[in-house]
Amino acid sequence: MKNLLQFFVCLIVALETNGAEKVIYLRVGDDVKLDSSYLPINYYVRWFFEKEDGLELADTSYLGRKQVNPDSGEIWTRRLTISPNSLTINDMQEENFGTIICIVKDGSTRYDTFKFHLIKVTVSIKEQLPVIPGHSLSLNCDAETRRQHSIYWLKPTGRKATSVRGSVTKTAESQDNGEWECVVKDNGKESRFKFPVSVVDFSSASKYVYTSTNLPLSLPFRITPKEFVQKIPSEVETVEWLVTPKTSSSQQTIFSFSPKNGQLKQEDPARELSYKNFTADGSFSLYKNLAKVEDRGTYNCSITFKNGYMVSRTLVVEVVEITPSPGTELISGHHLNLSCSTGGPLETGVMVKWVPPETSSLAKANLSSGHLIIPRVGTEDSGKWRCDLRRSTTTLTSAVITLKIDPILTVWMIVTICAAGVILILLLVLAFILFRRRQHKMRQLRHRLCKCKNPKPKGFYKA
Repeated sequence: MKNLLQFFVCLIVALETNGAEKVIYLRVGDDVKLDSSYLPINYYVRWFFEKEDGLELADTSYLGRKQVNPDSGEIWTRRLTISPNSLTINDMQEENFGTIICIVKDGSTRYDTFKFHLIKVTVSIKEQLPVIPGHSLSLNCDAETRRQHSIYWLKPTGRKATSVRGSVTKTAESQDNGEWECVVKDNGKESRFKFPVSVVDFSSASKYVYTSTNLPLSLPFRITPKEFVQKIPSEVETVEWLVTPKTSSSQQTIFSFSPKNGQLKQEDPARELSYKNFTADGSFSLYKNLAKVEDRGTYNCSITFKNGYMVSRTLVVEVVEITPSPGTELISGHHLNLSCSTGGPLETGVMVKWVPPETSSLAKANLSSGHLIIPRVGTEDSGKWRCDLRRSTTTLTSAVITLKIDPILTVWMIVTICAAGVILILLLVLAFILFRRRQHKMRQLRHRLCKCKNPKPKGFYKA
């Protein structure tokens, strides 16, 4: 029964694989691995190009032989890797496309034959990259075969593009930037080929910029690809940097740039924002040595091309500030409020985390509220208090404040009180001495002027 079951298994495998053909679509430079699947015990495998009695590429056997035919030429010997049941072609070239035939024998008896049709696919773009928004974008995908097949394109967003015979022609937009995909469909199977398209745009970093009143401010406006910056004088009409303060609804111009005269005009010097040589690395970023609360707001950088198209990038700047009430210098036992805020609600997923000094009684507490109330501060609360803005385990920015908490009676206060007491005592002693001296002088004067027991009413006289 067991032998009968093995016979049927081998029969099914033979029926499924005998004379099997496989179609593989590839591009120049791709790698491909051709598998001969199941092998008999006493196998002999030979690989040929185009026909069975054609150019032999490699062979292998159950005796341990694995050899790439040295007479097949350098175009094959440098690219072939052989194993018992597979042949790998690395870095496909024009001469490697065609039909690869694999003949498998069991001893001297032919066991199976496999055919692999390697079809060349060419994906190209008519324009020179990067493409400027508003200019034409033409993509083409072609398979060199007479087989029945179909070709369509997928945009970087994953949506199907309108194509005619494998070609897409449209007006370039910012959303066209990214990896396009040419899909070749043959007999229900799809082969996908990615093709990167560079359309000039700002890099897609985070919309939010976090800083604090203890840290610098950097507004990262970067063009991708950065090599495009070399085309600025001939393709760009104007570049503008704008800001809408958080406390206002009116938009203000910070800088404006016109490649015609090559001058960058500063419209709002009070903001103290500076720029670097953006023509070097595609950066249109602005900088400031130390951020202020007044820097909160929405910033925009826009590039207008001569064809009328515009690309822009918007950043929301959040400046964190710690506000202590009543102040940073207190006496032990006083009440203290600490507020850590950006002046508005936080972005979803962003939370506050307080980090007190290590000596504080709150050092190990989980303080995650924007408003911290300490009913009675102590000297152990002196030091640096840090407020972090975090997204999960990532710290976005931090603000730091230093508290000085003095004891109720400091050494100087005791010295001052003691000194005041001593001075008061000395003043009392001095007053008592002066009072006693005055009394003594009065007695002496009376004794000197009057020595008679019964003086006459008319006046005094000398004894």
